[in-house]
Amino acid sequence: MSENQYPPTKPVCQLDADNLYLHQTVADLDPLAADGGYLLPAGCVDTQPPETRAGFAARWLPERAEWQYLPDHRGKTAYRTDDGAEVQVEQVGELPDELTFTPRENVHQTWDAKAKAWVLPPDVAARLKAEQQDEMWEQIKVMRYDNLRHGVYAKSVGKWFQTDDATRLQYLALALESVTGGFKKPINWKTMDNSFLQLTPDLLREIMQTMHDNEQADFSNAEKHKAAMLKAENPLEYDYSGGWTANYEQIEDRETNR
Repeated sequence: MSENQYPPTKPVCQLDADNLYLHQTVADLDPLAADGGYLLPAGCVDTQPPETRAGFAARWLPERAEWQYLPDHRGKTAYRTDDGAEVQVEQVGELPDELTFTPRENVHQTWDAKAKAWVLPPDVAARLKAEQQDEMWEQIKVMRYDNLRHGVYAKSVGKWFQTDDATRLQYLALALESVTGGFKKPINWKTMDNSFLQLTPDLLREIMQTMHDNEQADFSNAEKHKAAMLKAENPLEYDYSGGWTANYEQIEDRETNR
């Protein structure tokens, strides 16, 4: 038999410690073998390489002398079904039951093995919704309070007057003086457009009455928003911006944007 009858090398398949196919390499001709045997590198098998299948890894089954194809999620991010913790998949095969590729949306969800999905237990959902409703109601009340402290319009003079907490105390003090006869002469008073006019007892009563009317209107509007918000599927997404009494900042913004 001629030495040239056998090629000096032949392609073989390199496997890892778990018999998973890595790549092809070469085996050298055994110079001592008369029948053209080859010296296989460690971890190699003399067989045809496996077919390429996207998302699968090939494992050599020596007892059957064939390739087995297993799902290959190595390197992908998965999540523990007990606590939602993120892990990296390191093994081939089907994803274990304790892992999922679906991330948990929030810490309140639990894994439903039957549905294979994260779910929010009814009692937890009810508690969270009640907390969100309370939070939104506080925001509505803040809106009501703030809206009433950005001016009041007196129709008789066509001017806006301050309604912050400090000025409200001044109005109250003047009203008490008016009852006891102390406030009789007009007072030079600054309006919100920085102009001055004479504040009289009649004008003060108009301002305070309008403030009272606005408070009643905004109180009613807040309650309407609360009732609608409590019916909303997502309380924190409820829009409570409409229906409030006008204030000086709103009018000024409209004038500026004309």
